[in-house]
Amino acid sequence: MKISEFLSPGYEQHSKLNPLLWDENDHIRPEIKEKLLKIAKHFRDFVEIDFPILDIVITGGMTGRYYTKHSDIDLHLITDFSKIDCDQEVAELFDTKRLLYKERFDIEIKQIPVELYIEDVKQPAVGGAYSIVKSDWITASTEPKNTIDQTSIEKTATTIAKLISKAIKTNDLQSLEKLKKSIWEYRKQGLAQQGEFGTANLAFKTLRNSGLLAKLVDKIRELQSAQLGMKQ
Repeated sequence: MKISEFLSPGYEQHSKLNPLLWDENDHIRPEIKEKLLKIAKHFRDFVEIDFPILDIVITGGMTGRYYTKHSDIDLHLITDFSKIDCDQEVAELFDTKRLLYKERFDIEIKQIPVELYIEDVKQPAVGGAYSIVKSDWITASTEPKNTIDQTSIEKTATTIAKLISKAIKTNDLQSLEKLKKSIWEYRKQGLAQQGEFGTANLAFKTLRNSGLLAKLVDKIRELQSAQLGMKQ
């Protein structure tokens, strides 16, 4: 069986936004807004750093009509990193707190996972963005400007999947960390150059949906733990 047969597509086309979250006018449902605001406050309290929240925004797949069963709710707390008094690198510290929060709390709304981020106002997310504070769109839900290149997506995802499979078998922590960094950087650059419907982002989502990125991350953690510990 080909490795491509294990890959789960990074997008599905729908006629409207996910009705579990959005009303018939493409605005967030009141009960969903209330819950997201509560989650955002809980996350901010967990971070334990005093920072002003300029907005709370939904981004990502759930702001468009190309979501899948694997899509989550990307909830961004918007602030100004330059105004935060902190001894550490602000972006790195916030990301560490985000990962700790994710490990401790498994939050879902209507069985949709909620992913939390703290975002610098000077670096807005790419694609659709909806302010739940203002109950209005910042950037309207996006649609592909051109036909999605499914062949290119499958080819790219299959190539990266093979690299992941081979790297995991080596048990080489340095190689695995380098590969992970390259994959995430490839997606980041692809988003900037091609947008959310470009090959890089959709190939990344395909790998994520198929569980291969999770296997890569889990293997890195396993090897890191083994290096830090000591056998009898």
